Amino acid sequence: MTEKLYDNDAYGRDFSALTKKVSYTGDDRWLVECDRTLFFPEEGGQSSDTGYLNGYEVTHVSIDDEGIITHEVKAGEDAFLEGMRVMGQIDWDRRFSNMQNHTGEHILSGLLHEIWGSENVGFHLSDNTVTLDTSRSLTKEDLAVLERRANEVVYKDLPVLCRYYDAKELEDIEYRSKLTFKDSARLVVIPGVDICACCAPHVGHTGEIGLIRIIKAINYKGGMRLSILSGRRAYEYTARSHEIIEELSHKLSEAPDKLAEAVERLQKEIALGKEREAARSRAALADLVASVPGDSRDAVIFADDMDNISQRNAVNRLAESHKGICAVFAGLDGDYRFIISYPEGDARDVAARLKEKLDARGGGSKEMVQGSISSTGDEIKKVISGMTDPGE
Repeated sequence: MTEKLYDNDAYGRDFSALTKKVSYTGDDRWLVECDRTLFFPEEGGQSSDTGYLNGYEVTHVSIDDEGIITHEVKAGEDAFLEGMRVMGQIDWDRRFSNMQNHTGEHILSGLLHEIWGSENVGFHLSDNTVTLDTSRSLTKEDLAVLERRANEVVYKDLPVLCRYYDAKELEDIEYRSKLTFKDSARLVVIPGVDICACCAPHVGHTGEIGLIRIIKAINYKGGMRLSILSGRRAYEYTARSHEIIEELSHKLSEAPDKLAEAVERLQKEIALGKEREAARSRAALADLVASVPGDSRDAVIFADDMDNISQRNAVNRLAESHKGICAVFAGLDGDYRFIISYPEGDARDVAARLKEKLDARGGGSKEMVQGSISSTGDEIKKVISGMTDPGE
């Protein structure tokens, strides 16, 4: 088993070790096992540390069932030998961010268990995602209480105690865990808040977290998945949110606390504008349909863009009084969406001819076809008139 230096020194940044097993896999990639390491491997839902080993980049760290930790290192041939002394440096910013976020998750999970009897049933911590799955759903008000209580724990600057407990000690301790331990277990204790079995490094005091935010909550597998941020990540998220609020406040000429009302008004104005535009489009379309001579065999019209239902209804109206090709092409000249009916023929024949001559796309049934075409109105008219008037 690899000696886990991070168990007793979460704040260590540099260490020396002896390589026990090394293998070069090609493509500038080494697998290096050492007698000891400060690198935390991917474990317990948390991504691994990164950093450097003898100056070469450590891209990932893994652990097997026997407790052997392997470093994946980016380096050329002859970079490592078995039994050689190596120096390691972890990426401290990444490590500390993970410590803040993992301890923040313990605080939230402990409070969820204490206040609502809810269990932590899943946890994921990576560079860009931190999620906590809990066994029951919470209301918006519950989540506000949870976040406020979590930050009160931060303000108290409570100690975060991490050590191994033997089997006898564990008999008298009630702690959270998804596993059963026979010999010993490493517990993370935040007095009065949480006791949980955990393998990861944590901050020494809750005050080092600074801030805990719940940024999203969705129902998930009968419970709820919380997206959370702690420490520097929470600060950066909050700072960016503030920038966005200030920018919107300036653009909408409203105070920040009135933005929701301003956006609601804007949405109503946009919806009303769309309704008016749709009404104008329907009226203009009705005029176009009415303008087609009643004794005309074909009825093909070109109009501005419109919704699919209005376009289909117009084609049906044309087909009621015309037996030839009835079509509505909607859009800009050179870029149309079409719906075509052919009461006395097969609409698919029209679609096939448009595809053959003008590379149109689409399909449908004998009664009606629809699709798109990148051609001008004159080009389309010529193809259609050629079908019903071979002399054209």
